Amino acid sequence: MMTNNEYTSSIEYYGNPREPEDVMTMLQRLAQEFEEDTEAYLDQEEDEEEMSQWYEFDAYQDFTDSTAIYPPEKGLEYTALGLASEAGEFAGKVKKAIRDNQFDLDAMAAELGDVLWYVAQAAAALDVHLSDVAQMNVEKLKSRKERNTLGGSGDER
Repeated sequence: MMTNNEYTSSIEYYGNPREPEDVMTMLQRLAQEFEEDTEAYLDQEEDEEEMSQWYEFDAYQDFTDSTAIYPPEKGLEYTALGLASEAGEFAGKVKKAIRDNQFDLDAMAAELGDVLWYVAQAAAALDVHLSDVAQMNVEKLKSRKERNTLGGSGDER
């Protein structure tokens, strides 16, 4: 142990000084760690933003429950038929836009709203959160994009 009267050089007390290459390596390592920490923080922030988007799907699905009037024991059948019907109405609006050269954005958006309602209720009939359906679809599309298989056909591409 040192006493007040003893002198110790910085080399002895702090150890051997690092070589300049070691300092550069350390700075590069610290910069890399900082970049990784920043990426992790941004990923976490992005995940939280993504989570809030998923929450809105579930809030919408919960709302649709308050407007659902059909026999609960026939929920899947009812919503599947309603979904097909509303998708057909949307397709009819698009067809008429082509034929008549008149584009009715409000009418098309209203039909898509009906399609969305039936999708939410169909998911509920399957006891699935709408957010899970959306998230699974996003992951599937990301995977297909990464593998360059967005085009083509088949569920397992």
